[in-house]
Amino acid sequence: MPAPASPAPDPRPGGAWYLVLPPLVVAAVAAGYLGADLAGALDEPSDAALPTLWQAALVTAQAVALLWRNRMPAAVFTAVVALDLVLLGTSDGQLGIGALAVMIGGYTLTRHRGVRAAVVWLLAAAGATAIVGTVAMLAASAPLPVLTVLVVCVARLALLYVAPAAAADYVGGRQRLARALEERADLLERERVERAARERQAERVGLARELHDIAGHHLTGIIVSAQAASALAETEPQRARQMMRAVQDDARTALADLRRTVGLLREDDDHDAGGAPSPQPAIERIPTLAEQARARGQQVEVTVRGDERRTGVLAETAAYRMVQESLANAARHAPGAACEVTVAFGADAVTIEVHNGPPAAVAVGSDSARRLPGDAYGLAGMAERAGLVGGDLTTGPTSDGGWRNRLTVPLAPVSATEAVDG
Repeated sequence: MPAPASPAPDPRPGGAWYLVLPPLVVAAVAAGYLGADLAGALDEPSDAALPTLWQAALVTAQAVALLWRNRMPAAVFTAVVALDLVLLGTSDGQLGIGALAVMIGGYTLTRHRGVRAAVVWLLAAAGATAIVGTVAMLAASAPLPVLTVLVVCVARLALLYVAPAAAADYVGGRQRLARALEERADLLERERVERAARERQAERVGLARELHDIAGHHLTGIIVSAQAASALAETEPQRARQMMRAVQDDARTALADLRRTVGLLREDDDHDAGGAPSPQPAIERIPTLAEQARARGQQVEVTVRGDERRTGVLAETAAYRMVQESLANAARHAPGAACEVTVAFGADAVTIEVHNGPPAAVAVGSDSARRLPGDAYGLAGMAERAGLVGGDLTTGPTSDGGWRNRLTVPLAPVSATEAVDG
């Protein structure tokens, strides 16, 4: 068995006194015993093997040994028990001034080694004490009755070994419980910190996705409208001015939406956004997206099939943002391509599909032919939103050279009240 680690220094104020106080008390017992003898208060047996001075010296030796009880608990316990056995054997088994040191040594041994490891030492010491004390009392010049000897022996063993071991085990159990509670509190705190970190990360991802959707949609529209206005500036100046007004409207809306989104991170909810933000994203507003795209020069057709039904806010947002991102991607990567948006309401799900054809044939080198740079966040954002609402997203090229995004979102079951109201 490996030797136990040395105990850590007592962090409490007065920790040094905690280490030296028990030896001082034992030394005080020796001094008091010697003082009582000098004052004539003791009736020393005439046949005592050791004089009072030597007996007090043995107790003092116990006190000195206790100074190392935390470093060498087993060795110190053995030493104080051996000294106590000398006192018992030389006093007809009646002198108990060495008992306090034995109790302190047994308590310290149990605290450091635990009950299971200390029980061997305790049993060996208890057996030696029982033998020496019993033999000394029975061999005295005035022997005690056997029953009295047995009662004294049992009481001595209980006082010297059982009580200190039980006290040490109780105190150790309380400390183990306190440590367990502290570890549990630390674990809960770590879990709380990790959960907060995950929540912050999720908020950052959500905010980044929202900013991407807003900025990508509006900025793509601004760039496409500006390119169209530039192309029409000489041939159709009136229409070019209309396109520039559309650019200004898109810029104002984008600024208001961005300020509203960034405002979620601020405490001053009364902060003036400086413009009218876009309404809450919803499936019913998909035709409005198509109108805005047509105002920028895109060819967009919207078809709605089935009985329109509302679903959850997250699902509505996921569908709206999917169409928004798809139209922005079409304008970015396939300028001039015709887009078809289909919203099909089924019995338990709604399917939103956006299909655009290949880029239109335009003059090489013209502004309209410039392909706008894309990014990797659009499709990832669609997939994340679909996963949040339990939807199914499929994306990929079509046989005609275009692209198709299809999102299927489950619908919430219609309650009886809604059915009657409908």
